[in-house]
Amino acid sequence: MNDEGNNGGLEGTVHSVSAMSMKASEGLTIQDLIRMLQSARSSADGRVPGAEHLDEQRVFTAIKEAVLNAETLYIAYDVHTNYPYIGSGNQVWVFSEGKFAAEAADYYLQQLIQLEMRRLGREDIRKMLAELHVLGIGSLLVHNGQHTVVLARDELLPPPDWSGTPEIQIPVSNPGLQHAMLSFFQAMYSRQQYAGKNEILRAAEARMLDELLQAKFLVPMQLKEEEPSAADEQGRKTLQQGTVIQFASLGVEGGESWLPVFTDWPEFEKGYDKTVWSGNVAAYEDVVKLSANMGGAVINFRGIGFRLDEKNQRMVAEYVRERDAGKGRS
Repeated sequence: MNDEGNNGGLEGTVHSVSAMSMKASEGLTIQDLIRMLQSARSSADGRVPGAEHLDEQRVFTAIKEAVLNAETLYIAYDVHTNYPYIGSGNQVWVFSEGKFAAEAADYYLQQLIQLEMRRLGREDIRKMLAELHVLGIGSLLVHNGQHTVVLARDELLPPPDWSGTPEIQIPVSNPGLQHAMLSFFQAMYSRQQYAGKNEILRAAEARMLDELLQAKFLVPMQLKEEEPSAADEQGRKTLQQGTVIQFASLGVEGGESWLPVFTDWPEFEKGYDKTVWSGNVAAYEDVVKLSANMGGAVINFRGIGFRLDEKNQRMVAEYVRERDAGKGRS
């Protein structure tokens, strides 16, 4: 089992193709459609006699429609990060049948990769695709371990078009940072041992720190105004004298408090009601200053929960010094 397409067994039955017969509702499963696609792609070199009539693009479109409208899908989650498992090629693994998902989970457990196969109903599929946008995961590997196909996330659910939208009205998101954090912690928690693992971890950490330094975070905030003022057309508000800004804080055992910060609104709403708390946009340097008299800050405390304590802030500062010194020598 691997991340590549399974090309075995292509000499099997070739289904007839028409606009109606390719619909999953007409009796073809997603696995049937994937086999047909592989037959269409192999027909040119004669490996599948009788497959010349297959329309590759039409079959591929039928697969995408079948995935989008499936009654049930299963998606592989990493049990340590509690987020979708990121396979090679920046792919999340998706299955249309429970037995395929179970076989993959069992196989990878033997490789010391612990996965949880989470069931999605039809109403959850587009939500999952939207989450992949936020997490920076670009494609779906369907049926890892069986006959497979890779589907681009953007072809299933295009990204939102913010052209012409004032920057202040564009929701904050950091797919680069989310992806970098998930990749780093997924590798760090992995029980797998392989040549070059330490180098891979160092590279993943460097990428995470680069993304951290250029990210924009959401900090939960409330305004206590003596006389509430209205926002302008751009969503900006002029604070009046006497207004008090209150930032959220997390209390932990021992009385030390932490500043909660978030990479995006889905993470924000895991911890705070956005009808009660607004989100102040802050860069990394702002987060450090806001948490100066606290234990530090915590990124996505209901998710990965990456702590920016004094030790980690020193690590970031040292990384910046080494990175900048390296640029100066090059």
